[in-house]
Amino acid sequence: MSIRRKTIFSAATRPSAVSVYSATLYSNDEDDRHLLSRYYSALYIHKADVYHVLERQQGRRTLIYHLFVFSLTLISLVFGSISTIDAWRLRLNKPLYYGELGLCIFFTYEFLLRIWSAGCLAKYRTWVGRLMFITRSVIVLDILTLLGFALSIATGITTGEFPEIILRFLPLLQMIRFLRVDRQLTSWRILKGIIIKHHQELTVTIVIGFMFLITGAYLVFIAETPIDPNLNTGSFKSMADSIWFSIITMTTIGFGDISPKTFIGKIVTTTICYLGVAFWCLPVGIIGSVIDSLFFSSFYHVF
Repeated sequence: MSIRRKTIFSAATRPSAVSVYSATLYSNDEDDRHLLSRYYSALYIHKADVYHVLERQQGRRTLIYHLFVFSLTLISLVFGSISTIDAWRLRLNKPLYYGELGLCIFFTYEFLLRIWSAGCLAKYRTWVGRLMFITRSVIVLDILTLLGFALSIATGITTGEFPEIILRFLPLLQMIRFLRVDRQLTSWRILKGIIIKHHQELTVTIVIGFMFLITGAYLVFIAETPIDPNLNTGSFKSMADSIWFSIITMTTIGFGDISPKTFIGKIVTTTICYLGVAFWCLPVGIIGSVIDSLFFSSFYHVF
């Protein structure tokens, strides 16, 4: 009786090939060696499959797995933020502790799988190669994150709850763990490429916007303050207040803590609002158009 199994290499990490091996009863040493070589061949294929899912960014299985990891990290970040509310602190402390314990075990197992599966590549196959793999910046971030969560969990191992000091810094660790979702740093590389390619346009728009910002702040300060500082009873006590007002006005936030009272100050404020919409949105449009073109050019290569 024989058992047959097929494993197909994925196109991203290896050529299209099929490994078919049989597990039967053999009696001599040659057949045993043959079975052993088949076993290691199949093990290599499985190792490459795991490496492809964990380290590559292509394929449906990889997309599903990283969406799952993204969901876990996002949920933990949300619960960690809610736990800082006084009304929910005591209720969520214990569930948050055991949830982080489960995530720490999960990501530790994933980390070990990454080291094991890296052996499918020739440069990482030896112990020296594994050390090279571990010293990568992304893996170092994983190690530091795991150590941080392990120490945090160890502080509450007797009570099953996080101490108050840990709850204050837990969202920081969760945000650092959230950064590991983009393991290949693709987003930062795209942003870096956009800045390098369109640095002249971005520099011009930022400089012009900054000039309008300072000019508007100065004009509002002149319009809203009297010549004698001792007679100043308005909201704009200094040039720093005017710059703060100009920033929140040009970005169309408008907190309302400071507002102009004179007619000239209101005219200047209206101009600042218009210029803020016109010029501060230009860098966003430049970056967005390049990302849109990159998305459509690479969309059909994802699957």
